[in-house]
Amino acid sequence: MPRSAAKKPPPANIALAELEPEGLTSEGQGWQQRKSAQTRVAILDAAIDCLEKHGYARTTTQLIAETAGISRGAMLHHYATKQELIASVIDYAFYKRMEAFIDRVHGLTEEQRVHQNAGMEVYWQSILTREYMATLQLSVAARTDAELREILLPKHRKYDRVERETVLAAFPEWSSKAELFELSMDFCIASMEGLLLNRDVWDDRRRRVALRALISAVILMIREGQFTPPSPEAYLPNG
Repeated sequence: MPRSAAKKPPPANIALAELEPEGLTSEGQGWQQRKSAQTRVAILDAAIDCLEKHGYARTTTQLIAETAGISRGAMLHHYATKQELIASVIDYAFYKRMEAFIDRVHGLTEEQRVHQNAGMEVYWQSILTREYMATLQLSVAARTDAELREILLPKHRKYDRVERETVLAAFPEWSSKAELFELSMDFCIASMEGLLLNRDVWDDRRRRVALRALISAVILMIREGQFTPPSPEAYLPNG
């Protein structure tokens, strides 16, 4: 059965609102519009499930329709081509992941957010989600699929910009340290995603937790001025 479409108002955060896909909010609309929004949500959720479990190459429109519990014809009514569907899936996955991340950050106390740097564990949980796993599958496939890359890359760049604006607004303690925030966020993303990709190799849970704690400690030291990152010029080749 189709999952219910979102009935809450658009997010208050203006940057995050940029990512909200069209045609998914049905509040205040008629029965037909609500049904259409519910069907779109069901299709997008099914596509994410298929990408996470089967990868991009084996995710067909027929498989997505079967997973959503609708006919392929009904799905094509909403998304005429696989390319159109994948473009909407990317928007939906990015939006859902960032929305959940911000909701969890707002649930932290100031002590947890500022002094314990608990946002780092919230970020880790965000890359364990089905939405992240689906976009990871798309990113891998896009390396050898030029058509997919053309769809994914502009959206990924937009998401990166919106993510940074949204995260900075959620962590005001970084507001006067914009340059350090950018570098620290790059370090967080590269380190955490690298840890995720090696999770099965580094199968010792204590080791993985210790690595996440190290990443968090370094970023906290950068924010508090206890560690100054080296200048990039020191690593650039001469000339």
